[in-house]
Amino acid sequence: MGDVIPFDPLTSIVRDDETPHIDSYSFALLVGVFNDLTAFRDSEPNRERAVLMRKTTTKLNAVLARFEPPQGAA
Repeated sequence: MGDVIPFDPLTSIVRDDETPHIDSYSFALLVGVFNDLTAFRDSEPNRERAVLMRKTTTKLNAVLARFEPPQGAA
């Protein structure tokens, strides 16, 4: 449990003394979620919902970019 970063949303504590990192398996899971969400967004017939989903996929893509390449990747 030494790799757990403390997070307290009530006090908005953010650890910025470490570079962003994520293990390869977690990164792969997030990429899978991103791909599924993108496909769902692209097939959404309601334009307003598609726009909202585009905002979400854009944010998730920004998160993924912070962790590329995942820690431990060759």
